[in-house]
Amino acid sequence: MGDRLLARAAQNGPSMRFQLVLALIVFCAAGCQAQVYSPTVLKAGQVDTTSLRALALDIYAQAGAHTERDKAEAIWRFFLTDGRFVKPGFWYHIAGWAYEEPDGEVLDPMKLLNSYGFGLCYHIAPLLSAVWDAGGFEHSRVWFLTGHTVAEVYYYGQYHYYDSDMMGYNAVGSGPLKERDVASVHQIERNGNIILGKLTAPGVTDKTAVDDPWYPADVRAKAIGGLAELFTTTNDNRLYAFTRYPRGHTMDFVLRPGERMIRYFRPETPDLYYLPYKFDGTSWHEFPQEIAQYHIRTADGPQSQKDSRRWATGRIEYQPTESDLAAIVQKDGSGSIIIPMPCPYVVIDAQFKMNASLASGGDSVSVDTSVDDGHTWTRGAAIHGPFQGRWNAAPAVIVKSEHGQLTAVSGSYGYWVRITAHRADGGKKFGVHEVGLITRFEVNPRSLPGVAPGHNQFLYRSTNTIRTELPVNVQRAAEAAGRQTNLAYVANDGQGYTINRSPQAGEMVLPLAAPDGAEIGGFDVGGRFLDLRDGLAPDKFTAEVRHVAPWPATDAAAPMADLSWSTKPEGPYRTLWTYDPKLNWPDGQPIDRTLRWPEVDHRVNEIPTGTRRVYIRYRIRGMALDKIRLAVSERARRSSSPLEITHAWIENGAHRKYVERAGASQTRLSYAVDIPANATVSNEALILECPAR
Repeated sequence: MGDRLLARAAQNGPSMRFQLVLALIVFCAAGCQAQVYSPTVLKAGQVDTTSLRALALDIYAQAGAHTERDKAEAIWRFFLTDGRFVKPGFWYHIAGWAYEEPDGEVLDPMKLLNSYGFGLCYHIAPLLSAVWDAGGFEHSRVWFLTGHTVAEVYYYGQYHYYDSDMMGYNAVGSGPLKERDVASVHQIERNGNIILGKLTAPGVTDKTAVDDPWYPADVRAKAIGGLAELFTTTNDNRLYAFTRYPRGHTMDFVLRPGERMIRYFRPETPDLYYLPYKFDGTSWHEFPQEIAQYHIRTADGPQSQKDSRRWATGRIEYQPTESDLAAIVQKDGSGSIIIPMPCPYVVIDAQFKMNASLASGGDSVSVDTSVDDGHTWTRGAAIHGPFQGRWNAAPAVIVKSEHGQLTAVSGSYGYWVRITAHRADGGKKFGVHEVGLITRFEVNPRSLPGVAPGHNQFLYRSTNTIRTELPVNVQRAAEAAGRQTNLAYVANDGQGYTINRSPQAGEMVLPLAAPDGAEIGGFDVGGRFLDLRDGLAPDKFTAEVRHVAPWPATDAAAPMADLSWSTKPEGPYRTLWTYDPKLNWPDGQPIDRTLRWPEVDHRVNEIPTGTRRVYIRYRIRGMALDKIRLAVSERARRSSSPLEITHAWIENGAHRKYVERAGASQTRLSYAVDIPANATVSNEALILECPAR
């Protein structure tokens, strides 16, 4: 977790020497028994948020969209921020809650769709771009207007600006409204009357010239002039010249025997939510800010300020068997067990429950956690003997503040827990049994399949592929001896990136291996590269722009970056991406105000049979690298377990549930839940459970 990990390791406990062999140490039970891989339940007619391509197609189908104009508008309308204008009101506007250290404001589409469902303009604009791209459009792009971020999509030979955050777009020309062109940012820059001309008087809209909604808050506040000025004051308008969003996260996960995932349709308790904190290089602070003008109170959590929409939470509960615990202790030989607890959703906190048998004062049990696959550990709770009974432990608390606390696992997407038992007499008996691990996370409830009065048809599916995301600390990677040349990490006020020490090219090579040394079926590589020629870099606190020292300051050579891979550390390397500073303009209209920060992501599926390790090479000259993304995939080496699917709801005031069972190795299942048409229904939870052996 970047700078946060370094701060935690220094303040809260021992660390392990950083190693760049990114192979997951898998809990023994995961390697020798059946599991369930990425189980998904969807309701017929529900959009699928686990895949951008599927989401776009589902939006088209719901809207009956066939032309490119119709499809672009359908995606815009689906993400409108006010639920009064669109159902189900998937997305809403709120400041300060979609933020994760060390990366900052969340821009990953999968995280925004599934863990959040809310944010500001600089979240929703990249998300629109991502869904348009996945939906088959030739190109899309994002603009920073200094005070507002917007997205455009390219079709019919030109760009078109749609704004889901402020809720509007601008038709130009004549004829039926739905057949008119939609203006681009560049058009409005040159002619503000494209916006202003839609008014017949201050605060009064020409209904024949606009599609509803049309910037309703600005119309109500008589602030359309200010909106137009955002565009027409062109000196501070900048175009993100490359893809603005990362594609490193997916909703893949695994359920082990004895593990279940509960996703609620509302917060488990009213005060439970993911509270983001920012690290400024010195100390921690709550990221959300109180804004009295808009009635935003941090204590209310990330709820919509316009309607009743809220966030939701969930739990992953895992209880390994006693034989599993014994096997991992014998395998490790150090008096510790290490259990991975991956999570596809952003983690709020965790709990660890166990029975401990400590005979003397010299006996002890401690719990450590790691959010970087065991490279660093943070000491959590510890207990000393004599003690007999149930012990409830938790991760370390990094900071407590007015509205909550930051723990050593908050804001991650999974962690490892290490339980270490020490016996003063040197005995081998571990002294810990009946271990239960609980991870609590945040989920967007509008992504869940709920029941409703009438006939409810559901489809269950799972896969036979395991995908593991591997967290990489850019600073430690840049400083690792023997794995990099001519690279240095520079930071200021909690923000940093890797650059060259001297004008020559620099590189780092990262070995990438599958869990348990298994054969690799594919991998994903990516990162954010920064061309700093104009002295502008991303500001992680605002997702906008901050001023930095231009690089290179004196080197006349053109900036260079590439990303490649090999099956051998010495190569040869196969190039996946090369930075091209010469920009392409699909509409033939060059923009001279650009932010050159390419987000690069590639998936490689064609790998020689028997490959168990590949080597990823990042090279830069005169550029910066501030994010590395790696993931590895393998085919399941064992059959799937059975799965229990439970829908829980309240029907006419009474608690109800329906349980469906998918058999071992059953990857597709269709089933129905029928509820009286006149019933009053409130969804409670969707539970997926892999029964213990």
